[in-house]
Amino acid sequence: MAWAAFEPWGEGMNVGIVGGGLAGLATASALHAAGHAVTVYEAAERIGGRMGTVTMEGHPVDVGFHVLHTAYPALQRWVDLDALDAVAMDPSTEVILPSQGKRLLLGDALRRPSTLLPTLRSVGPFNALRLLRWRQRARGRDIEAPLDRPSQTIDAGLANQGFSKALRQRVLHPLFAGITLDPERNEREAFATFTWGAMAKGNMVMPKEGIVAVPRQLASYLPPASLRTGVAVEAVDATGVKINGTRHEHDKVVLAVPQHVAAALLNITTGSNERRTTTMVYTTDTAPLRAARLLLNGEYNPVTSPVLHVHVPTLLHPRADGQHLVVATLLGEDAHTDEDVQERLLSWFPEASSWRFVGRTEVRHALPTIPTHHVGRDHLPVDVDGVLLAGDHTTHPSVQGTLRSAERVLNALGVPLPQGPEDLQHPAAVEVKA
Repeated sequence: MAWAAFEPWGEGMNVGIVGGGLAGLATASALHAAGHAVTVYEAAERIGGRMGTVTMEGHPVDVGFHVLHTAYPALQRWVDLDALDAVAMDPSTEVILPSQGKRLLLGDALRRPSTLLPTLRSVGPFNALRLLRWRQRARGRDIEAPLDRPSQTIDAGLANQGFSKALRQRVLHPLFAGITLDPERNEREAFATFTWGAMAKGNMVMPKEGIVAVPRQLASYLPPASLRTGVAVEAVDATGVKINGTRHEHDKVVLAVPQHVAAALLNITTGSNERRTTTMVYTTDTAPLRAARLLLNGEYNPVTSPVLHVHVPTLLHPRADGQHLVVATLLGEDAHTDEDVQERLLSWFPEASSWRFVGRTEVRHALPTIPTHHVGRDHLPVDVDGVLLAGDHTTHPSVQGTLRSAERVLNALGVPLPQGPEDLQHPAAVEVKA
């Protein structure tokens, strides 16, 4: 397999983009705005990829747990958050110890001074000081800079920073298990620092219509005829895609699909670990949390205490009938019934016995696997045998990494990047080639 340098094209390209998720739609919208013809091939019947939202009892519910970090520089270039009615979660995190009936608060005292004393009581002064120092180191001007340095695993890095065993087990381990969707936290500690910096510099927000509103906003800049859903691509090369045995010609092809799909199409070897997540959704008259924040399981164990965290999205975007949705997140492949999860939640919330189950979501291959020993913010070259690669597996597993992977493709093609979402709102009128 050859890793090739790519010469930028001029005007009037016809580009085929395999994958209608965030990376593919970002690439397509910028190409279209620059005057190029695009065709997006998406295997599913809907766009969005892993940024999915379903409707339960008339209310949007994300497939998996999703937030947007406003500190991501790429997000500012691509997404109009105001148009999405994106509302910020509370910057504090709560931790529950179900066996003790006890809760701990991990607050952001720089934003919410009232959380300083409860946080000190929860973590102790020495841990609080170390968390503050980590915050200050992480919130540099270049938020991705930590990824450019060699790194240990998350657990080893946290231990080396001097955090107490109790804080690591009760707070930091479940927090980063949820961020990486890996109960073993084999991701790089540098990635943890990157996400810690994002949480320190900005807010975590949720769009009113769910996370799918983000890819839908990007798709709105494209001619409807350029989006082809329910189309499974069988093979790709530098200038074409094959569907149902028929080759469709393009000047260039962009492969913007999840890691396991790209590996199959390009014969690339990847890690065997599949990151999976499940959410169980219940409805109740009264929200079990007073603030729109995460409630982490400080005793998380995939087998004995499998609910990782709970949140109440209706505290940010209320339902018209006043009811609340409670969403419990689990990781891995173990099968759990809604009755089993609800029974386990009784030690968190005694009133959970009255909750009504309304649905579940499951995501396979939810995040890519990148080796712990990898150094750098980019994981794969942008060009593989003439096919241009986009997606979080080519950079790192975040919205920032996903959008910047699209920017790498655009740079290779000599296409200008948007400086803000307004640059995508008036695309050139281009007839998309069949």
